[in-house]
Amino acid sequence: MLSGTVALCAVPAVIAALPVPASAISAASLRAHILASASQPYQAYAESTVNLGLPQLPDLHDVTDLLDGTTDQYVWYESPAYWRADVVTGTGESDTYTDGGVTYLWNYGSNLLTQVTGTQPVRLPRAADLLPPALALRLLHTAGTADHYTRLPSRRVAGVAAAGLRLVPASPGTTIGAIDIWADPHTGLPVEVQISARGSAAPVVTSTLLELTQANPGLGAVIPHPAPQLGMTTTRLPDVDGVLNGDGDGDHDGTPFPPALAGLGHVTIPGSPPGIAVYGAGFSRLVLLPLPSDIGDDAQNAAIQAGADTVPLTGQATGVLIRTPLINVVMVRAGFHHATFLFAGAVTPALLRSAASGLVTDLSRQRFRIHR
Repeated sequence: MLSGTVALCAVPAVIAALPVPASAISAASLRAHILASASQPYQAYAESTVNLGLPQLPDLHDVTDLLDGTTDQYVWYESPAYWRADVVTGTGESDTYTDGGVTYLWNYGSNLLTQVTGTQPVRLPRAADLLPPALALRLLHTAGTADHYTRLPSRRVAGVAAAGLRLVPASPGTTIGAIDIWADPHTGLPVEVQISARGSAAPVVTSTLLELTQANPGLGAVIPHPAPQLGMTTTRLPDVDGVLNGDGDGDHDGTPFPPALAGLGHVTIPGSPPGIAVYGAGFSRLVLLPLPSDIGDDAQNAAIQAGADTVPLTGQATGVLIRTPLINVVMVRAGFHHATFLFAGAVTPALLRSAASGLVTDLSRQRFRIHR
């Protein structure tokens, strides 16, 4: 009995040590396979590690914890419209369900199931965004036509002889140096993703499937079945348009934002919440988010106390720079909107400073037009 148990326990190590056959698939074909893998069902246990060094900001503790540390989660994926991911911690778990396109969040500690209504093209990151299949697809869809792809040596991941693909962004404005993806060459399912910052060989983000079964879990595993005693509530994504509405003349086709910043054009994302602006394309894309004055002041103070730099902008304005190897953030309070404007993206601090200076200039012009 003991010898049989020892033998069974040794099986995973033996499989992992087996030579990995090289795959003849080309980089272009592997990329196409990965992009076509969204409908591939699977069940897995994943581990994601992110090391950004972000300070704790008010009302963003969950996000900063997610982007600085290790996240373990189980996932049952039936299709893009039906899946479930459970984050497991030492104190409990929190689950995310997508049921026919409707998102539900379940919290173990509060025993509460929350239905999220409203559009979600732009939102704060969740743990499920770090799962290798979701992360790889998002990165490949973000990539531009000038970005460069090459093959990497195959490696065994979660029992899969996975073929490797390296994506190197062409834009000089991004902090991303390389994106490495390993995927099943037959189904295209990504099993590991590593993101490295420009000028660094060590990955800042690593997300890996540790256990994997490429089988349909069935709808019963991915649809929430709340118990009678479970609390339920509904929430909408915040509408931040009120931060700016009524403070300006709302030019630029009804939006208070300029049509371009730092040489990056304003991008219209269908269904995105009003009041959030996106500029640029590919990996040089940045997000502009206005924060209410109280939250903005607290966030800037917390960033400064955590060691963030103050940076001069156009005129007398001063911004606060949170610098990490991959994601950079600039916050500035300017104009007559009584709001803090937050710029963020996997872009260089210089690009964010230029964008912030451009917004300060635009807001000053708006004020002059209104009060002259």
